[in-house]
Amino acid sequence: MNFNWWTFALQTANFLILVWLLQHFLFKPVRAMVARRREEISRALTEASAEREAAGRLKQEMQIQRSQMESERQTLLEEQSSQLSAQRQAILEQARVEAEKLKSRALEQLKEERAAATDELFQESVRLAIELAEGLLRDLAAPSLDHPFFARALDYIDRLPATERSILFAKLDSGPLILTTAHPIRIEEQAKWRDPLAKRIGVDKIRFGADPALISGVKLEFAHSILNFNWRDALDAAKKELLGPHERLS
Repeated sequence: MNFNWWTFALQTANFLILVWLLQHFLFKPVRAMVARRREEISRALTEASAEREAAGRLKQEMQIQRSQMESERQTLLEEQSSQLSAQRQAILEQARVEAEKLKSRALEQLKEERAAATDELFQESVRLAIELAEGLLRDLAAPSLDHPFFARALDYIDRLPATERSILFAKLDSGPLILTTAHPIRIEEQAKWRDPLAKRIGVDKIRFGADPALISGVKLEFAHSILNFNWRDALDAAKKELLGPHERLS
Protein backbone atom coordinates (compact mmCIF):
# COMPACT_ATOMS: atom_id res chain seq x y z
CA MET A 1 0.00 0.00 0.00
CA ASN A 2 1.46 3.37 -1.01
CA PHE A 3 1.48 6.24 1.45
CA ASN A 4 -0.79 9.04 0.23
CA TRP A 5 0.82 12.35 1.06
CA TRP A 6 -2.30 14.26 -0.07
CA THR A 7 -4.49 12.34 2.37
CA PHE A 8 -1.90 12.85 5.11
CA ALA A 9 -1.85 16.60 4.42
CA LEU A 10 -5.66 16.79 4.54
CA GLN A 11 -5.77 14.88 7.84
CA THR A 12 -3.07 17.15 9.29
CA ALA A 13 -4.98 20.28 8.24
CA ASN A 14 -8.16 18.75 9.65
CA PHE A 15 -6.46 18.16 13.00
CA LEU A 16 -5.06 21.71 13.16
CA ILE A 17 -8.50 23.18 12.32
CA LEU A 18 -10.08 21.02 15.03
CA VAL A 19 -7.53 22.22 17.61
CA TRP A 20 -8.15 25.85 16.61
CA LEU A 21 -11.93 25.46 16.84
CA LEU A 22 -11.71 23.77 20.24
CA GLN A 23 -9.42 26.52 21.54
CA HIS A 24 -11.69 29.39 20.42
CA PHE A 25 -15.18 27.95 20.79
CA LEU A 26 -14.93 25.36 23.57
CA PHE A 27 -12.08 25.80 26.03
CA LYS A 28 -12.57 29.58 26.46
CA PRO A 29 -16.25 29.18 27.55
CA VAL A 30 -15.22 26.28 29.80
CA ARG A 31 -12.57 28.40 31.50
CA ALA A 32 -15.13 31.20 31.94
CA MET A 33 -17.58 28.82 33.62
CA VAL A 34 -14.86 27.48 35.93
CA ALA A 35 -13.92 31.07 36.86
CA ARG A 36 -17.55 31.86 37.72
CA ARG A 37 -17.75 28.75 39.89
CA ARG A 38 -14.55 29.78 41.68
CA GLU A 39 -16.08 33.22 42.38
CA GLU A 40 -19.22 31.58 43.80
CA ILE A 41 -17.14 29.42 46.14
CA SER A 42 -15.17 32.46 47.30
CA ARG A 43 -18.41 34.34 47.96
CA ALA A 44 -19.77 31.43 50.00
CA LEU A 45 -16.62 31.32 52.12
CA THR A 46 -16.89 35.07 52.71
CA GLU A 47 -20.49 34.63 53.90
CA ALA A 48 -19.39 31.86 56.26
CA SER A 49 -16.73 34.19 57.69
CA ALA A 50 -19.37 36.88 58.19
CA GLU A 51 -21.51 34.39 60.11
CA ARG A 52 -18.57 33.61 62.40
CA GLU A 53 -18.08 37.33 63.06
CA ALA A 54 -21.79 37.68 63.84
CA ALA A 55 -21.50 34.83 66.33
CA GLY A 56 -18.57 36.63 67.93
CA ARG A 57 -20.57 39.83 68.27
CA LEU A 58 -23.42 37.84 69.76
CA LYS A 59 -21.01 36.44 72.33
CA GLN A 60 -19.80 39.92 73.23
CA GLU A 61 -23.37 41.18 73.58
CA MET A 62 -24.19 38.30 75.90
CA GLN A 63 -21.14 39.12 78.01
CA ILE A 64 -22.22 42.76 78.27
CA GLN A 65 -25.72 41.71 79.32
CA ARG A 66 -24.23 39.37 81.89
CA SER A 67 -22.13 42.20 83.34
CA GLN A 68 -25.16 44.45 83.61
CA MET A 69 -27.14 41.73 85.32
CA GLU A 70 -24.28 41.13 87.74
CA SER A 71 -24.17 44.82 88.68
CA GLU A 72 -27.94 45.03 89.21
CA ARG A 73 -28.51 41.69 90.89
CA GLN A 74 -25.15 40.86 92.37
CA THR A 75 -26.49 38.87 95.24
CA LEU A 76 -28.71 36.67 93.06
CA LEU A 77 -25.92 36.11 90.56
CA GLU A 78 -23.49 35.09 93.32
CA GLU A 79 -25.89 32.38 94.45
CA GLN A 80 -26.53 31.12 90.91
CA SER A 81 -23.21 31.91 89.22
CA SER A 82 -22.19 28.29 88.79
CA GLN A 83 -25.51 27.34 87.22
CA LEU A 84 -25.61 30.36 84.90
CA SER A 85 -22.00 29.84 83.86
CA ALA A 86 -22.72 26.23 82.94
CA GLN A 87 -25.80 27.25 80.98
CA ARG A 88 -23.89 29.98 79.16
CA GLN A 89 -21.10 27.61 78.18
CA ALA A 90 -23.62 25.06 76.94
CA ILE A 91 -25.33 27.69 74.81
CA LEU A 92 -22.04 28.88 73.34
CA GLU A 93 -20.90 25.32 72.67
CA GLN A 94 -24.19 24.50 70.99
CA ALA A 95 -23.95 27.65 68.88
CA ARG A 96 -20.40 26.75 67.91
CA VAL A 97 -21.36 23.18 67.00
CA GLU A 98 -24.32 24.37 64.91
CA ALA A 99 -22.16 26.94 63.15
CA GLU A 100 -19.58 24.27 62.33
CA LYS A 101 -22.31 21.97 61.03
CA LEU A 102 -23.70 24.70 58.80
CA LYS A 103 -20.22 25.52 57.51
CA SER A 104 -19.44 21.84 56.86
CA ARG A 105 -22.73 21.29 55.01
CA ALA A 106 -22.19 24.41 52.90
CA LEU A 107 -18.65 23.41 51.94
CA GLU A 108 -19.71 19.84 51.13
CA GLN A 109 -22.56 21.08 48.96
CA LEU A 110 -20.23 23.45 47.12
CA LYS A 111 -17.77 20.61 46.59
CA GLU A 112 -20.45 18.32 45.17
CA GLU A 113 -21.81 21.06 42.89
CA ARG A 114 -18.31 21.86 41.63
CA ALA A 115 -17.59 18.17 40.92
CA ALA A 116 -20.93 17.77 39.13
CA ALA A 117 -20.33 20.91 37.07
CA THR A 118 -16.82 19.77 36.14
CA ASP A 119 -18.06 16.34 35.05
CA GLU A 120 -20.93 17.89 33.07
CA LEU A 121 -18.53 20.31 31.36
CA PHE A 122 -16.18 17.45 30.45
CA GLN A 123 -18.98 15.36 28.94
CA GLU A 124 -20.26 18.36 26.97
CA SER A 125 -16.72 19.08 25.78
CA VAL A 126 -16.28 15.52 24.53
CA ARG A 127 -19.66 15.59 22.80
CA LEU A 128 -18.88 18.86 21.03
CA ALA A 129 -15.42 17.63 20.04
CA ILE A 130 -16.87 14.43 18.53
CA GLU A 131 -19.53 16.43 16.66
CA LEU A 132 -16.92 18.85 15.31
CA ALA A 133 -14.66 15.98 14.25
CA GLU A 134 -17.55 14.18 12.57
CA GLY A 135 -18.54 17.34 10.69
CA LEU A 136 -15.02 17.94 9.47
CA LEU A 137 -14.61 14.30 8.43
CA ARG A 138 -17.89 14.40 6.50
CA ASP A 139 -16.71 17.52 4.65
CA LEU A 140 -13.53 15.66 3.61
CA ALA A 141 -15.23 12.31 2.93
CA ALA A 142 -14.84 10.99 -0.62
CA PRO A 143 -15.20 7.53 -2.24
CA SER A 144 -11.43 7.34 -2.61
CA LEU A 145 -11.03 7.42 1.19
CA ASP A 146 -12.85 4.08 1.51
CA HIS A 147 -9.93 2.25 -0.13
CA PRO A 148 -7.36 2.75 2.69
CA PHE A 149 -9.86 1.36 5.20
CA PHE A 150 -10.48 -1.65 2.94
CA ALA A 151 -6.72 -2.24 2.77
CA ARG A 152 -6.60 -2.19 6.57
CA ALA A 153 -9.40 -4.78 6.70
CA LEU A 154 -7.51 -7.06 4.31
CA ASP A 155 -4.32 -6.64 6.33
CA TYR A 156 -6.23 -7.49 9.52
CA ILE A 157 -7.55 -10.70 7.95
CA ASP A 158 -4.06 -11.61 6.74
CA ARG A 159 -2.67 -11.24 10.27
CA LEU A 160 -5.34 -13.38 11.95
CA PRO A 161 -4.14 -16.72 13.37
CA ALA A 162 -5.44 -19.75 11.53
CA THR A 163 -7.80 -20.72 14.38
CA GLU A 164 -9.45 -17.30 14.57
CA ARG A 165 -9.64 -17.09 10.77
CA SER A 166 -11.48 -20.40 10.55
CA ILE A 167 -13.97 -19.23 13.18
CA LEU A 168 -14.45 -15.93 11.32
CA PHE A 169 -15.05 -17.67 7.98
CA ALA A 170 -17.40 -20.30 9.44
CA LYS A 171 -20.76 -20.79 7.69
CA LEU A 172 -19.86 -18.53 4.74
CA ASP A 173 -21.40 -21.18 2.51
CA SER A 174 -24.81 -20.59 4.11
CA GLY A 175 -25.01 -16.92 3.15
CA PRO A 176 -23.05 -14.13 1.46
CA LEU A 177 -20.50 -11.89 3.12
CA ILE A 178 -21.89 -8.35 3.26
CA LEU A 179 -19.40 -5.62 2.34
CA THR A 180 -20.74 -2.19 3.26
CA THR A 181 -18.92 1.01 2.29
CA ALA A 182 -19.63 4.65 3.10
CA HIS A 183 -20.05 5.41 -0.62
CA PRO A 184 -21.74 3.15 -3.21
CA ILE A 185 -19.37 1.05 -5.33
CA ARG A 186 -20.14 1.08 -9.02
CA ILE A 187 -20.80 -2.28 -10.65
CA GLU A 188 -17.78 -2.00 -12.93
CA GLU A 189 -15.53 -1.45 -9.87
CA GLN A 190 -16.96 -4.18 -7.64
CA ALA A 191 -14.52 -6.79 -9.00
CA LYS A 192 -11.58 -4.76 -7.60
CA TRP A 193 -13.13 -5.14 -4.17
CA ARG A 194 -14.49 -8.68 -4.53
CA ASP A 195 -11.39 -10.41 -5.90
CA PRO A 196 -8.87 -9.68 -3.08
CA LEU A 197 -11.52 -10.41 -0.47
CA ALA A 198 -12.67 -13.63 -2.12
CA LYS A 199 -9.05 -14.76 -2.38
CA ARG A 200 -8.74 -14.56 1.41
CA ILE A 201 -12.08 -16.00 2.50
CA GLY A 202 -12.27 -18.74 -0.17
CA VAL A 203 -15.72 -17.84 -1.54
CA ASP A 204 -16.91 -15.13 -3.92
CA LYS A 205 -20.44 -14.76 -2.54
CA ILE A 206 -20.11 -11.12 -1.54
CA ARG A 207 -23.01 -8.67 -1.37
CA PHE A 208 -22.29 -4.95 -1.62
CA GLY A 209 -24.07 -2.21 0.29
CA ALA A 210 -23.65 1.47 1.16
CA ASP A 211 -24.19 3.30 4.46
CA PRO A 212 -23.38 7.07 4.59
CA ALA A 213 -23.35 6.83 8.41
CA LEU A 214 -19.90 5.22 8.15
CA ILE A 215 -18.57 8.61 6.89
CA SER A 216 -15.56 6.87 5.29
CA GLY A 217 -14.49 3.24 5.43
CA VAL A 218 -15.91 -0.28 5.28
CA LYS A 219 -17.85 -2.81 7.37
CA LEU A 220 -17.57 -6.57 6.81
CA GLU A 221 -20.50 -8.64 8.13
CA PHE A 222 -19.68 -12.32 8.58
CA ALA A 223 -22.02 -14.99 9.92
CA HIS A 224 -20.92 -14.56 13.54
CA SER A 225 -19.07 -11.25 13.68
CA ILE A 226 -18.64 -7.82 12.15
CA LEU A 227 -15.36 -6.11 11.27
CA ASN A 228 -15.50 -2.31 11.34
CA PHE A 229 -12.84 -0.17 9.70
CA ASN A 230 -14.44 3.25 9.32
CA TRP A 231 -14.60 6.72 10.83
CA ARG A 232 -18.01 6.09 12.45
CA ASP A 233 -16.65 3.18 14.47
CA ALA A 234 -13.48 5.14 15.34
CA LEU A 235 -15.48 8.14 16.59
CA ASP A 236 -17.81 5.92 18.65
CA ALA A 237 -14.84 4.12 20.19
CA ALA A 238 -13.13 7.43 21.03
CA LYS A 239 -16.30 8.78 22.64
CA LYS A 240 -16.80 5.59 24.67
CA GLU A 241 -13.18 5.64 25.82
CA LEU A 242 -13.34 9.28 26.91
CA LEU A 243 -16.75 9.16 28.59
CA GLY A 244 -16.54 5.65 30.07
CA PRO A 245 -15.45 6.62 33.62
CA HIS A 246 -17.71 9.70 33.67
CA GLU A 247 -20.75 7.73 32.53
CA ARG A 248 -20.16 5.23 35.35
CA LEU A 249 -19.99 8.09 37.87
CA SER A 250 -23.12 9.83 36.57
